[in-house]
Amino acid sequence: MNSKKLLYTLLFGATLTSCTEVEICERNHPHTGDVNFTYTWNKPEDKPKRMGVLCYRVVGQWKEIAEVNTDDLTLRLIGKTTITPENRPNENPDEGDNTGGDNTGGNTGGGNTDATGPTETENVESVKRQVLLAYADEPTEPTEPTEPTEPTEPTEPGTGTTPPPFTPTIKIPRGYYKFATFPLDNPSIDYSELEQFIEKDANKYPLQNVGLSYKVYDIKDPKLNKPLAWQDFNPYAKYIQPDVEPLYYDSTTVQQVRADRQTTFEFKPKILSQNIDINFNIVKNTDEVQFKVTEVWAEISGVPIYIKMNTGYLDITKTSKMLFKTDIKPSNPDDNGNDTNENKRIACHGNINVTGVVNVQRGYGETLADVRKKIYGPGIMQVVIYTEVYNPKTGHTFPQKWQGIINLYNTLNKAKLMTTTSDNKYVYRNGEHGAINISAEILLDGKTVGNIDKGGDALDRWIQTDSDINIDI
Repeated sequence: MNSKKLLYTLLFGATLTSCTEVEICERNHPHTGDVNFTYTWNKPEDKPKRMGVLCYRVVGQWKEIAEVNTDDLTLRLIGKTTITPENRPNENPDEGDNTGGDNTGGNTGGGNTDATGPTETENVESVKRQVLLAYADEPTEPTEPTEPTEPTEPTEPGTGTTPPPFTPTIKIPRGYYKFATFPLDNPSIDYSELEQFIEKDANKYPLQNVGLSYKVYDIKDPKLNKPLAWQDFNPYAKYIQPDVEPLYYDSTTVQQVRADRQTTFEFKPKILSQNIDINFNIVKNTDEVQFKVTEVWAEISGVPIYIKMNTGYLDITKTSKMLFKTDIKPSNPDDNGNDTNENKRIACHGNINVTGVVNVQRGYGETLADVRKKIYGPGIMQVVIYTEVYNPKTGHTFPQKWQGIINLYNTLNKAKLMTTTSDNKYVYRNGEHGAINISAEILLDGKTVGNIDKGGDALDRWIQTDSDINIDI
């Protein structure tokens, strides 16, 4: 116990001593460095207009969001205030308040109000906290006191509603940083965790807990693009919108920002999402009932929706579903390319942009046979087949909907879309493009949804889940 008191006294005394040298320290050298960022794009024509950069000082914790104009690489510090369009302040100087162009960003995001470091009082309190935390039960990220500086004038109430102008460089406190870049204003993304991270103390909300999530929607949400007659037989999670915008991401290793000099950091953003082709076939048996297929919709589950900010990995425990419409190509179409009563085979093709698709998970005590029988959770695909059935008694046609479901366990293993991390908690995609080729064919005879058993990965079998009309012919 005496050793603890002695350590506390020494650290506390050292802090007070350093604070007496503030004037000399401030007069002899600055505490900030100028930084900027360059970008190398795989497809420059597809780059977002605005990218965000998380500036996170890992020792002597400091954090802020920078906005980069990808056309001319000018930038500014913005905090959380302009991450999403609905939070965007007015940037017209003639309307509302203006910060006057200070490129340090002001108190926009929950870091120190002075970019050069804490005040004398704050520095003393910081050492107190660090000594106490050294004996706490839970481990914390290492911190050290930053260089002290004189207090700055308080921000005038009502100011700060307009971000500063773009500049060639920004000034940030010197130290060791991790930088991560991501798109701003992506309508598919929920930035709430990143905003909380900027606002809260690092010990209470560390970077390891921060991620970006895709927005999800309930099946009844009018904003969700879906077919009119859809019954969900895999209701384990909500939906993301079809064709979400690509999510670009890159991060640096811990890098040093030195005082009184300019440092350039390079990003090579890559798309975290995959463009995936999904192919399957419908075989028609019209010996007893004549019908035409008019539309085919599908749902794929197991789409990771949570991206870790510090690594760019995808969390396999947080997945969602996506609905999409397929293109149908009859082998014997009419003049307009549509299905006919006489046609026997239809190729269905869907194309989706998602983070990837992960397989159904094997639970404790489950055998491989148990996993293959599951029709609930990730790695499941549902289809709704809309048809027009001919009734020979009346000479008319009437609409009918057929719905089926399949566990894609074997198909997804063969597709190799994702690679799993060693701890089995996260995945990352294998390339920007992938394909899910389902060899199990749907056998549709106008009465039931069945299978044509081909063996191999056709162990993945279609199961009928719904039909809106029973036909008596």
